[in-house]
Amino acid sequence: MLYAILNIMKRIFLALKAQIDDYDKLQSDFSGLIKGRWVAKENLHVTVCFFGDTYNVDEILEKMPPLTKDIGELELSSLDYFEHNNILYAKTKSQKLDMLQSSISNIFSIPNMKPFIPHVTLMRIKKIEDIEAFKQMLKNKKDKSIGKLESRFELMQSHIMHPGGAKYETIRK
Repeated sequence: MLYAILNIMKRIFLALKAQIDDYDKLQSDFSGLIKGRWVAKENLHVTVCFFGDTYNVDEILEKMPPLTKDIGELELSSLDYFEHNNILYAKTKSQKLDMLQSSISNIFSIPNMKPFIPHVTLMRIKKIEDIEAFKQMLKNKKDKSIGKLESRFELMQSHIMHPGGAKYETIRK
């Protein structure tokens, strides 16, 4: 029942697509250390703002600030791990992106329930096989460029497709 409800809800969000320099090698580096499902290359992105089903596409496009035309190239500068929900991710730092996310949230009256951490989810980890080796691998990847974000924003929609995970559709670039 919950799957049916989630599948009919519109899950609209503003994103920047991501490219990992050598995603196959990165996955290989972590094999044997962690278990889970890697996000498909074509689904890698940073969610800048999540609208859910609160607004329709026309309302979003009408209110969207002109700043979203092009943000410039942003580097994915490190790997990290959200322990609270077991997510391995690539991160970027950008004041411009932080300010843009804040202004969009204000324009759309979207409450910021938690701090904005621009990141690209790489894997929802099911099991860490060797915690010490995993931590060492993260340390080895710290402050090393692993990819970049595209400079053009995309308005996207996710469709829950269990057991295959989410399917993403670009609505407008």
